[in-house]
Amino acid sequence: MKNPQTIDTLAVRVCQAVRDVRDDHEAWIGIDCLNEFLALDDLRLVDAALAFASAKGWLSIGGRPAHSVLLNGSAP
Repeated sequence: MKNPQTIDTLAVRVCQAVRDVRDDHEAWIGIDCLNEFLALDDLRLVDAALAFASAKGWLSIGGRPAHSVLLNGSAP
């Protein structure tokens, strides 16, 4: 990643990516699909942004281990 971002701005970007990636009939989106769409070098940044967005109530994380996300109505 060329321009470092803060976790909160990356979390907003992740929420937007969920909107961009999903089809009209889809609710849950695979984390692998998000990683591919965002094309970040360090996948730990995406994990941290997902954890931040989940803590804010912007999205829900599904699976153990986590494998998909659901965007909530309060997401930016």
